[in-house]
Amino acid sequence: MPTPRQLVLPAAAGGCLALAALAALAATGAVPASDAVVLGVVLLLLGAQALVLLTVRRADGKAMRVDARTKRCEAELARLSAATERLDARLDEIAGLLAERRHRHDEDLREILASLGEDRLHAMSLRQEVARLADLLPRPDGAAPEPARRRAAAESGT
Repeated sequence: MPTPRQLVLPAAAGGCLALAALAALAATGAVPASDAVVLGVVLLLLGAQALVLLTVRRADGKAMRVDARTKRCEAELARLSAATERLDARLDEIAGLLAERRHRHDEDLREILASLGEDRLHAMSLRQEVARLADLLPRPDGAAPEPARRRAAAESGT
């Protein structure tokens, strides 16, 4: 579609030629001067009307293209919004799973630490029992057991 600028130049040239022809007809007396003026004004108004019509038509076409582009953008935004909502729901699900996993991990860690504490207490009681049994057994070198030596040293005062 030609632009209004491209249409104005030939229309202005044609209008100038028509006005010059009317002026020549009025000057020769073929057309009365008042009729020539009225015809000239009518030609000017028709030219202005055509220019306005073309400009409005062109603006209307631009508005339709902008409207179509806006609708495409709105459809794309709606699609992106739906995808965002799906991702948000999935992220909420993942966050819940991670929280559950963290809770399970904390429970496992507590159980491990508790079992380590129980094993340590059990090992301490076993060590004390072995130490008592070792004190009761005679030494292979003939020395008195440790508690007996302590008692003897305490009785002798050394």
